[in-house]
Amino acid sequence: MISNRNRRLWFICTGLMLLLTVMALSGCGTPTKTEDRSGKGQNSSAQQTPSDKKLVMAYTWKPSGVDPHGDNSWDVMRSGAGETLVRLNEKLEPVAWLAKEWKQDSPNVWSFSLQDKVTFHDGKRMDAASVKASLLRSIEKSHLAKDLLDVKSIEASGPLTLKITTNQPNAALASNLADPSTIVLDVASMKDEQSYPAMTGAFKIKAFNKDQSLVVERYDGYWDEKARLAEATMKFITDGNSRLMALQSGEVDVATDIPVDNAEVLKKDDKLQVLSAPSLRTHMIVYNMESPIFKDVTNRKVVDSLIPRASIVSAVMRGFGTEASSPFSSILPFGKIERKALDGTAKQLLTKDGWQKDAQGTWSKQGKPFEVTLLTFPQRPELSVMAEVIQSQLLNEGIQVKIRKVENIDEALTKNDWDFAMYSMLTAHTGEPQYFMDMFYSSTSKSNVSRYASKPLENILHSLKLAKDTAQRDAVTLQALNIINTDLPQSFIVHPDNVFGVKKGVEGFTPHPIEYYYITAQSDIAE
Repeated sequence: MISNRNRRLWFICTGLMLLLTVMALSGCGTPTKTEDRSGKGQNSSAQQTPSDKKLVMAYTWKPSGVDPHGDNSWDVMRSGAGETLVRLNEKLEPVAWLAKEWKQDSPNVWSFSLQDKVTFHDGKRMDAASVKASLLRSIEKSHLAKDLLDVKSIEASGPLTLKITTNQPNAALASNLADPSTIVLDVASMKDEQSYPAMTGAFKIKAFNKDQSLVVERYDGYWDEKARLAEATMKFITDGNSRLMALQSGEVDVATDIPVDNAEVLKKDDKLQVLSAPSLRTHMIVYNMESPIFKDVTNRKVVDSLIPRASIVSAVMRGFGTEASSPFSSILPFGKIERKALDGTAKQLLTKDGWQKDAQGTWSKQGKPFEVTLLTFPQRPELSVMAEVIQSQLLNEGIQVKIRKVENIDEALTKNDWDFAMYSMLTAHTGEPQYFMDMFYSSTSKSNVSRYASKPLENILHSLKLAKDTAQRDAVTLQALNIINTDLPQSFIVHPDNVFGVKKGVEGFTPHPIEYYYITAQSDIAE
């Protein structure tokens, strides 16, 4: 039995031990819970120790610079450095980003309320005046932004309120403000062509090495959820097989646009995975309407009828895609349209049009063979394979095709030494048909690479801008597609899936129908 004296000593010793234990635990700095901007509890100690993780991506294109108000807007957006007033969710619906809400005051007038406490990468506060200046610059520098927004005036009606007046009703304005050409930046940061833009994204530009890479680093002053990565690098590797090898060797963590014929190889590697999702992209052929051969619609129709779409989907795309009958995927309500059947066989149409087959089986007309030049480019390797399949198919029918591979397809199309070309477009990335239709079919658009002009089509495109509700816009779009499928300035081949190769352990990289949200604040990689 313990005596009273010993019992007192025991309680004293026990109390001292408990006190020492509490002090020791306090000295260890036990983390406490705090609330982040999204309201989710997170570890305050972890917040004080930012991750030093770095991610490397093998990227398809070589941007010429990092000014988002021009030809490189998509590349800047994909880096996680730029943001727009509006963002598109996975359902292609416009949702709040730098603008927290908006309303259409009248057919031509919109009001946007901006997020508070947003700063540019140079530390300056974003307000309505700075957003106005940025949008005006984007309209000046980018013909796409000018066409998309069709702005008459922009007014900073309050410190965080912007009023945009359009020249005519533009029901797609909110969605179009998600286009990367409208990325918001501090105009004062663009002192010269070598300046890095001060934008508002979770990452800021650290280094741009022309033809090599774009490096971004975490922006600690970011207004929303902080980036989990300390740094991300986009390595410019235009050749698809080279991107694949960089992923397999461990040089990169993510590879964009991997060759689909190698997807099965990646699936067998226990360190890698293939991620894919249906896209809103269309692989197509664009015809040069000034070509001596393809200015004749009969010749375009013959070639279109001979394209083996089903074989291309199964053999070239390995099932990662669907046959195309219009520029828009059939998952969109305005994409559900059938290709027009050929009025007779290819032989009947060519014969009726004055073509004759010689002893070698080659079609000729007035002593000149049916011989055409087809352009392709390396950034999307499946297009070059398609070109060879189409070349073989046309050769079997007596049509000679010379394939020429070019490094920059858009630059090559500005010249006139080609007849048709492989091409690829994300045709409904704003969830609206108007973007692509205006850009690709307006006779005054620089992106009208086929040099196609149709007054009836342009009249319909004008009415599309005036259409108020979704049903009306869908109906008008189908009218436009009927004209396009009759005139055939392009042949639509396949809607490919988005296919990426990713190292296991990479998180927050999810294939999305919209192809410019690549690196985000949620991007992460296991250590």
